[in-house]
Amino acid sequence: GGGGEEVTVRQAVASAQEGRTGIIERANEPIVDSELEYMLFWTEVTAQFRERFGVMTDSLGTEYTRLLDNPCGGSDAKCGIKQWATKSEFTKLDRDQDGILTRSEYEQQYTAARTAYDTGFTNQRTFEAIVGNSSGATMTLDQWTSEFSGAQAIIDSTVKDPLSLTFWTVCSVNSTGSRIVPSGNASKDQSRSVWEPWTQFGQKAGDGRLTRAIMGLNDNDNNIYILNILVRHRKTGEYASYKPHVIQRKTPLYTPKEMNATDYDMIIGVCTAFGVIMGILIFALIFTRNKRLRPKLIIKRPGKDAKPALAKSTVGT
Repeated sequence: GGGGEEVTVRQAVASAQEGRTGIIERANEPIVDSELEYMLFWTEVTAQFRERFGVMTDSLGTEYTRLLDNPCGGSDAKCGIKQWATKSEFTKLDRDQDGILTRSEYEQQYTAARTAYDTGFTNQRTFEAIVGNSSGATMTLDQWTSEFSGAQAIIDSTVKDPLSLTFWTVCSVNSTGSRIVPSGNASKDQSRSVWEPWTQFGQKAGDGRLTRAIMGLNDNDNNIYILNILVRHRKTGEYASYKPHVIQRKTPLYTPKEMNATDYDMIIGVCTAFGVIMGILIFALIFTRNKRLRPKLIIKRPGKDAKPALAKSTVGT
């Protein structure tokens, strides 16, 4: 029994050493652009963002997924996710809802121990760092918004929530992402997708980053998508993923307000008035044209037996 175990261990060590040597060899091999291939992937996260951040409402009460970034404009129903998250966090901290955040209210939620690991709204900042060391110092919503507006860490934590999304890893992108065909049309059959060299992509002027126009993504609900790219080395067969990119339309979808009876009456009134004006104008033109005096031929006869003197006729107007 002991000899067999010893052989197994030796084999394991030898295998590990061989594997380590292979890794070192691959790491030492220079990366050449011509040996790299790329493929784009996408996945939709609209439902996750809706569940966490709620919806925004248009003038008809139609609900849409919140934009990532959109001014509130005096109404929480119009707030983008960054603005809504910032405002909601202040409201949660302001326990007496007086619009003023005190030190005690702040530290009930963000204790000194929490600032050591929570980089969301706090960004490792204490109450003193925001409003000063005064014991009576307070913070208004405007100060809070100025200090923490953007809430990018909240967006990042949603995109990189390991309980629901891992679209920054090779395995997740490869297994859960939808492949995009070379034309960039995400609605096309994935079986038509192929690995492509960098020469098949566009390049951004100035920094040389690869670009490709993406189309065919559903956009009926301010939909939110994550795009990522896998790169594959032809020789070693290794894969790597890039940084995930969250995309959404810049301006919100808007449903035009339906017309009521007053709106229709106004349109009918305007059309009727326009019709009357056109009618008067046409009538005036016809009347003027008909009243235009036409030349008249007057033939004067000097006597009973005289012939018509056409040569001496006069044209009267």
